[in-house]
Amino acid sequence: MSIEGDLEKALTSQHTCVGVATALTILSIVIVALRLYTRTYIVQNLGKDDCAMLVALALTIAYLIALFVLRDNGLGFSGGALTPEQMVKQVQTTLAIEIIYYFLINAIKISILCFYLRIAAGKRLEVLSKGTIYFLATFCFVCVVCCLTQCVPLHKMWDFTGLVKGKCINTTALFYTTSSLNIAIDIWILVLPITTLLKVQRPKREKVALVGIFSLGVFSCIASIVRLHAIRIYTESKDPFFDSVPINLWSMVEVNIGIYCASIPALKALFSSKQRERSRNGAYQYHSGGKSERSGNGSVGTVVKNDSYGLKDVESGRAPQQARPQNWLASDSEVEVERVVQPVSRV
Repeated sequence: MSIEGDLEKALTSQHTCVGVATALTILSIVIVALRLYTRTYIVQNLGKDDCAMLVALALTIAYLIALFVLRDNGLGFSGGALTPEQMVKQVQTTLAIEIIYYFLINAIKISILCFYLRIAAGKRLEVLSKGTIYFLATFCFVCVVCCLTQCVPLHKMWDFTGLVKGKCINTTALFYTTSSLNIAIDIWILVLPITTLLKVQRPKREKVALVGIFSLGVFSCIASIVRLHAIRIYTESKDPFFDSVPINLWSMVEVNIGIYCASIPALKALFSSKQRERSRNGAYQYHSGGKSERSGNGSVGTVVKNDSYGLKDVESGRAPQQARPQNWLASDSEVEVERVVQPVSRV
């Protein structure tokens, strides 16, 4: 291919990467904003999972900014077409992206696990979710340390003169290991709540809907697998500057799809007029002793506890009361248990 053809291909891939990443990030901003609005004003139950997702969104924006820096320094161009300053800037920005990515992808996973803790109907899901959170925090710390120590001294990483003495680790092994673990953790998080969902005391159709909502994570797993292939292209390339576009493109696809999948369940209440009406009217009230009260249509009802949870519990992050620990009043993520009014015949 001619030099002009290489330049045209580089520009096309560069514009595609930045354009797709920008569009995906804008959609993430909209979805997370709607999520926070729903949890704050409609459900009135903002939790740690929402805070973790807000952190993930901020890191996604930081990743996008880093992509613009790469674009301004010849993203997708052959190393032979770059100046030494551009090559140094690309390597330094790539290091920053590696660190951002590890914090970002784990923030998304932790957000999902915190949501699991909100709806945990038993000790098993609670313990496994907390254990996975601790593992992810440790895993993220190890990955960041590996990034910052992949070359000793670190500035040897962007030394193209060979004058800086030191050593560097095999980053190919690091990328493959962390990416493979990410995929395994994605699958683990995906199947973690299935047993709990199947035990939910709801009609079969609602159970299927619940499983369907949580199965959205399959798309994030697929993106992670495609990203692993992009890593292979990058690490085996004779010109990593030229082949750096696919890994950045699929990294942005992966994290943004993760944000979508983790946030969509929280948006159901936004489009439920019934939920909004309940929130405005303060319909969730506790009447002790099972006292009878007259409803708006003149019928008499008895207030009872609802010991099961379903779609509306998923959208608001409620857990059934019997699953709460002894000290649930001290927990930030616990909210009022839903009550339902069941009509009884007149005497």
